Amino acid sequence: MLLAGFLLRVGFVMSLPNRPLDGDEPDYVNSAVDIVQHGSFDKAVYYHVPPLVPILYSGVVLFFGKSFLAPRVLNCFLFFLISLVAFKFGQELAGKLAGFLCLMIVAIYPYFIFFSGYAMTETAATLVIPLALYFGVKSAKSPVSLNALLFGVLLAVSALTRSASYLFILAVPLVFLIALGAKNIGWVKLTAIAVAGFMVLYLPWSFVNYRHFGKIIPSPTIGSGVMLYETALRITMPDPEKRFEYFKDEIKHKYYYPPGGSDKDRLAGDEYLSREGKRIILKNLDKYPSVVWTNFKRFWQFYPDAPEGGSSKRRGLLYEILGLGSYGVLFPFMIIGAVICFKRFRHLAVLYGFILYYTLVHSMLYGKLRYRLPLDPVLIAFAVAGITWLLKEYRPGWYKKMTVLAGCNDSNFESGDK
Repeated sequence: MLLAGFLLRVGFVMSLPNRPLDGDEPDYVNSAVDIVQHGSFDKAVYYHVPPLVPILYSGVVLFFGKSFLAPRVLNCFLFFLISLVAFKFGQELAGKLAGFLCLMIVAIYPYFIFFSGYAMTETAATLVIPLALYFGVKSAKSPVSLNALLFGVLLAVSALTRSASYLFILAVPLVFLIALGAKNIGWVKLTAIAVAGFMVLYLPWSFVNYRHFGKIIPSPTIGSGVMLYETALRITMPDPEKRFEYFKDEIKHKYYYPPGGSDKDRLAGDEYLSREGKRIILKNLDKYPSVVWTNFKRFWQFYPDAPEGGSSKRRGLLYEILGLGSYGVLFPFMIIGAVICFKRFRHLAVLYGFILYYTLVHSMLYGKLRYRLPLDPVLIAFAVAGITWLLKEYRPGWYKKMTVLAGCNDSNFESGDK
């Protein structure tokens, strides 16, 4: 199944044209080219993008030159690794059978196949964030300093994949204090180790930022101000087509991509948009909750919307079928699994806390389906936990046959009932 999923992704990616399919793709590929040419991200022209993905893509650019297909093939390999992480997550939540089911679902999950065709940050984040949370869960279940350290380090790596991810620095103590509690000094120690692991990567990048921009900025990259301003525009300009045209004509080339502008110009533009976004929101606080609710719905929607502008219609029936036939089918089982696993809240609170926190961040800044993608392996694991519980309770014969086919039995399971 792993091989079939990998080949399916590669076939899909190779059918795509060797050109950008999204406006953000050129930034990451061009930045990877600059890294190869200059030998250092610090000297790269496209400094404003999150560093992790260009560093990954620079490896394939080194061998294949500037290409959009080569990074997409790398995405296929990353999704192969994501399937393995999903297996470990499913096994942790509901046993080996659940792990195998997670692996099979993730291997052919339509959204993951679709997004493997985009040379952007979501694929790397979808690998790193669930892996970080896995070590967080392991640390909560069996307190080991190495697990806590890996949780913090991987969370820092994920913070270097997204422009808004500097807020992860708040998530480290949040999720660990929720998961472990502060009554036992050993748990406080693990929290401190996780924060230290985060800082090992985050602080050096902050220093590099200071050297490049000449000032301390609260983010590894530029972009949070743009996201906040886009959310604020939903208050003053609710029509999506007008908002798209306004952003394209009045904002994008003046503040986001100033012609001939440097990274410092982009930073100044991003800071200006951040201030303007906050001003608009504070001036219209009564309308802001409805915008947050809209972002929340976009974040959790079942299938992709069409890009704003030109038409407010969705991309078509095929996308609705794919969404409802994948995430839409899993959603009720995800709810069941989350409820069933809640009895182990103390050990799994790192998941519940982070999902809530991650949702809140994107609801307040800017929410869309592809920003939720890094959570989907965890959500699939919850869904599979719900499925296996239903099978054990209502179809024990089916459950027994499936465990035999998967080469495992009840003795292999770390069931939530135990």
